[in-house]
Amino acid sequence: MVTLIVERVQSSLRHFMHRNAIFLCERLCAEFPSETNLQLMATCYLRNNQPYCAYHVLKGKQMPLSRYLLAVSCFQMNLLREAEAALCPANEPNAEVPIGAAGHYLLGLIFRYTQAEGLLLSNTLCRPWP
Repeated sequence: MVTLIVERVQSSLRHFMHRNAIFLCERLCAEFPSETNLQLMATCYLRNNQPYCAYHVLKGKQMPLSRYLLAVSCFQMNLLREAEAALCPANEPNAEVPIGAAGHYLLGLIFRYTQAEGLLLSNTLCRPWP
């Protein structure tokens, strides 16, 4: 049942039927709550240009994709410090930036917009990408 609904949500997203995807994903999360399903719902909200909804869905989640999607939603809402904190949590000094190159690209954009080019070169908050 879960896989069927997830497939329908992904199909709706592929066909630019974002509101249908949101509806299906809200039903999915109501019946089968999990962080993975919340990530899918946040993706639907972001595709529908609703970063504030994605932000509230993902706030406090710890999986790497959740942290990346939270950072994307914060970036779209111009909450740059919070986006940086989602990618590089201060309480985990050796944490890797989630989602590899995409996460590092987003972190670079955040540093660019916060005028922190110096931090980009000598960033001690995150482990460098291998």
